[in-house]
Amino acid sequence: MGKLVQLQNDPGTPIKKKFQKNMATKKFRYRLTDFKSNYYVGRKPVYNSKCNFEVHSAGLMLSGNFCNNYKHISILSQEVESVTLVRGKETIDTFYMSPIHMLSKIGVPKRISRYFSFHPSEYKITETKILIEGKEQRLELITSGYSFEKLKRHFKKRGYGDKLKIERGPSMDLSSFRSTIPEAEARFLK
Repeated sequence: MGKLVQLQNDPGTPIKKKFQKNMATKKFRYRLTDFKSNYYVGRKPVYNSKCNFEVHSAGLMLSGNFCNNYKHISILSQEVESVTLVRGKETIDTFYMSPIHMLSKIGVPKRISRYFSFHPSEYKITETKILIEGKEQRLELITSGYSFEKLKRHFKKRGYGDKLKIERGPSMDLSSFRSTIPEAEARFLK
């Protein structure tokens, strides 16, 4: 919450104004890895810069500290040709009788059973890439791999479902490899 300050315009009439939060305290969740545009010809942003990404029905907004001159990159929804979400590599390495292992054996999807891990190394997913192709702009962003499902729902909810392309990365379940090798099973049962 911002601090409230009373300002005096006329004697005896106080005005309350709420200060906005500073941009430096904001948590950035995305990184801009590639940017091509016809509009920003002389003003290239700093690559691998931290930024925030907002999806609206009117368009897409990227805000961050790209250069000294500008802090926002926007694309109108009419200019967006395609949005591609690339899911990162998913690795599941559980042990016998772990909650993830038991839930996967009874048929619970991985996206739900991953929340029941004992150790963080049981379920890993690499970063998610977002590729946005516009008529005059091309953006490539990366973010945490755990936000893939949320991004997919968010794009569909805002009306980009027809322009949305989804590419899933490889999924590797190391716990199932242990049970397929007979000599490995004997070693783990000791």
